[in-house]
Amino acid sequence: MNPNESTGRIAPAGSACVLIDRRAGFSALVSLALFACLPRATADSWSDGLYLELFGGLHGLAGGDIRQGVSTGKASYSAGPMFGAAFGKNFSPRWALETEFFYRSNDLDSIKTGALGGTREGDFASANLMFNGIYTFTRPDGSALWGDLSPYLGAGIGVLQEADMDLTVGGVTRQYSGNWMPAAQAFLGVRYALNQRWSLFLETRYHFAGEIELKSGSGDPAIKADYNGLSGIAGLRFTF
Repeated sequence: MNPNESTGRIAPAGSACVLIDRRAGFSALVSLALFACLPRATADSWSDGLYLELFGGLHGLAGGDIRQGVSTGKASYSAGPMFGAAFGKNFSPRWALETEFFYRSNDLDSIKTGALGGTREGDFASANLMFNGIYTFTRPDGSALWGDLSPYLGAGIGVLQEADMDLTVGGVTRQYSGNWMPAAQAFLGVRYALNQRWSLFLETRYHFAGEIELKSGSGDPAIKADYNGLSGIAGLRFTF
């Protein structure tokens, strides 16, 4: 019998090396392919649900106390503009977190009684930075609750990055301002999906900062004023 015809024969060393080389090459190609896909998969999963919103509307600042020293007056304001933007992420069809910045301004109607009583010219404005949590009402499968409409509610905390009040008293404008004062808000709205990326929304929200202190830029005594109000806004969202 030829030794090479034995059923237990061993393949020649050259053939074994070729087989090993082919397996190693295939494994290397698979590893490289997986490695190349990992960063893209990670980036895609991270960007899923990111969105940008632009909005504007009317802000109604509630009338309230305005104090300077031991003197207290009653201030009232006209409705004024509000506009801003938000950047956030949907972590599921129902839950989202966002960072929001908006500006709001209201003209003074009047101040009755107190050291500033009789003042009828001025404005009260603020720049706001908020961090919100949002819950959207959906069907069990995550689709819109009513056709293309999805109601939602949310709440947030943050700061009045800057608040300032300008008052014209006796023909002289006095400026008062403050920075980084805590604030909170709650809101309720409805969103209408135009397509998979674009949607419109309507929203009403209540802002609360309580009594804030504003210092004079000219050395006058500081004032303390209530700063709470209700807003109605409309906006546009783009989902990446």
